[in-house]
Amino acid sequence: MESSPLDYVAQACMDLIDSMVSANSEAERDSLIVNHIKKVWALVPPIDDFKKNLEWVNVSEPLSLNQHCAEKVVVLDFWTYCCINCYHVLPDLAHLEKLHKADNNLVVIGVHCAKFSNEKVSGNVLAAVQRYNIHHPVVNDSDSCMWETLGIRCWPTLLILGPSNKPIFIITGEGHRDELVWYVGAAIRHFTSRLSTVSLPASINTHLKTKENNILYFPSKLALNPFYRGRGEEPFLAISDTGHNRVLLTDCSGVILRIIGGTEPGFKDGKLSEAQFNAPQGVCWLSSAVLVVCDTNNHALRAVHLDEGSVEVLVGTGRQAAVGDKGGKCLGLQALSSPWDVLLYSTPDMDMSVRPAPPPPPPPPGHAPLDHEKPDKEFVKEKEKKDEIRRVLLIACAGSHQIWALFLDNTIWWKYKAFSEGTCAVVAGSGAEAARNSAYAASAAFAQPSGLTLRTGTSPEIFIADSESSSIRRLALSTGQVSTLCGGDRNPLNLFAYGDVDDVGIEAKLQHPLAVAYCESNKTLYVADTYNHKIKKIDVGPQKVTTLNPTMIETTDPAKFNEPSGLSTSTDGKYLYIADTNNHSIKILNLAKNVCQEFKVRLPDPKFAEPENLILYKNDLFVNRKCGNLIIYFNVSLDAETKSVKFTPGAPQNWHVCVRDENDKDVTIDDFEFVGCSYKGTKLPGRVEMKLKFRTDKTHYRLYLSFQTALCDASVCFAHSFTIRSTILVRDSVKMIESYKITCKVNPVNRNDSKSEAGKLSST
Repeated sequence: MESSPLDYVAQACMDLIDSMVSANSEAERDSLIVNHIKKVWALVPPIDDFKKNLEWVNVSEPLSLNQHCAEKVVVLDFWTYCCINCYHVLPDLAHLEKLHKADNNLVVIGVHCAKFSNEKVSGNVLAAVQRYNIHHPVVNDSDSCMWETLGIRCWPTLLILGPSNKPIFIITGEGHRDELVWYVGAAIRHFTSRLSTVSLPASINTHLKTKENNILYFPSKLALNPFYRGRGEEPFLAISDTGHNRVLLTDCSGVILRIIGGTEPGFKDGKLSEAQFNAPQGVCWLSSAVLVVCDTNNHALRAVHLDEGSVEVLVGTGRQAAVGDKGGKCLGLQALSSPWDVLLYSTPDMDMSVRPAPPPPPPPPGHAPLDHEKPDKEFVKEKEKKDEIRRVLLIACAGSHQIWALFLDNTIWWKYKAFSEGTCAVVAGSGAEAARNSAYAASAAFAQPSGLTLRTGTSPEIFIADSESSSIRRLALSTGQVSTLCGGDRNPLNLFAYGDVDDVGIEAKLQHPLAVAYCESNKTLYVADTYNHKIKKIDVGPQKVTTLNPTMIETTDPAKFNEPSGLSTSTDGKYLYIADTNNHSIKILNLAKNVCQEFKVRLPDPKFAEPENLILYKNDLFVNRKCGNLIIYFNVSLDAETKSVKFTPGAPQNWHVCVRDENDKDVTIDDFEFVGCSYKGTKLPGRVEMKLKFRTDKTHYRLYLSFQTALCDASVCFAHSFTIRSTILVRDSVKMIESYKITCKVNPVNRNDSKSEAGKLSST
């Protein structure tokens, strides 16, 4: 392979790192860095500018290295939005930008070079920029032109340029925040006289859906409540509203019952409304009152206690675990790396061989019992103790490419390994990013595991959405054996074997799947084939993959998903709930009919409060159940005691009708048709004719007839508001047209007293 100038820069950077190890002070380290800058900048040529006609994000016009950046220190971040390592670098770049914001002589540019074909689409890059809250300029180099020209070899790669666009540092991989800060700081100080502080043509893109206009913002994972029994305020569905940094709990119709966390990212325990998360992902129900949340960007698991109304850290320190950390610490002392999904596994102790020896055989007939009787009873007690169910939380740690476990009870695991309550440790995966199968869990390898689901039975196992290998893996929970169910490639190092092919086993092809859900009732595994924008099913026995092509129930058009990343099946196997992430919505798929509909997540209607200055009309009104008509004539007059008060000439005398059912729901328009009139007006006297739209089983409604009158006395004009409330009884035996007259006499003299008499009623 022909060498490039970057090879020289890379070698010089390795030499610099070696020399900095022996630096005894900060000043000595800075001197080494400056000497490196002088040597490299003098020898290497400038890099070529960006190709023309590329699509950009967060700028008002395309950037040019020569035109806009020649007098800046530039950090080029070569990334792809599927990559967890690239994801981990983003906080480092944000930290760097914050440090040098006032100087205005640093430019960070994300150069997006796609791994997957789906990532080449500019609209998907735009969505990723918004989902990850990236504010610096990003260019979609969909053909990887600059990548190829410079000879970049891995994601992420940070290339730091000095003035005149000459490369001076190159950093590969994640976890190099300190070096990044040192290098950029030294470059800015060294080149101060050459740098410009002219601002770039930046413009944060707002043409995608915005947070403020949506209840959901990039929802990622969801979990139906397996303990749901249909009680009043009992949660039915938990949703990770990832873009809003919160978790929503809804009832079975989509009405939000609880909002846990706020829209701003943070790492804070406490009350449900005060707690803070940072891009939460997987959710799992421990009980009807306890929910576990993967707080992904905080590298933690959080426990939500609904009965207590509080959130606390279950596992994690708030910082990413170090590379090679195998765990073994307890609860909040153990760090994690980007936990992406979680599930609850309940099991007796795994290895039966560590149990006491079996009891001796019973004595022969006619012989006295041996003295073993007492130990036998002790054995039974010990056996009962061993058969107790142990609860284990299995965690897909995408950042370390491993499956971890949090042992909620003292548990004997594989290979006689005993874990005490509260211990969190790796149970599968070496930490290398690959798709390596093995009979031994510790030597197997995963590639960014992002979704988990459990298959119970005599041979329990978990299925894993191994996103970067575009495959579905399986982990046998009785032995620890790791194998591939479908997708991927036989070569464990080939992480580019993706596509969109329905077939069997390894011949089937997926593209970056992020979620799996196994249904016990129909023995089927469902997959969110995220970058193919599809939902697929797998018959586990023959390993056959089939795409589901549902239609929308509302329009009969084909359902169009956009990077779906969360799945949950109903216990009866009839419905699949889907987090349609980039469509900012939840969908329900009827599996029997293959039709899909929106699950409309919404805030509850505001609780109705009776209006002030309420006048009770004691006579009931009637309407015929069979679409009868109700006519009301009404007028307002002033009480004789208020001789100085008059209706303001020419001013509107506003009124409107509101009808509510027994649940306080406003059904004015839903249940009634207004014949030849409106439900509101500006003149008195007034008349409304209301007709039931359909035969109803309801027995009554409440009618609110509200007025806002404009009045004047000798010195001032003022408004006076009041409401008449009556009951509409729905009956079969009344006339098809019922007519009523209501007159209200108002005494507004004591208008500043909210408890004053609002009026007197008469009727005919």
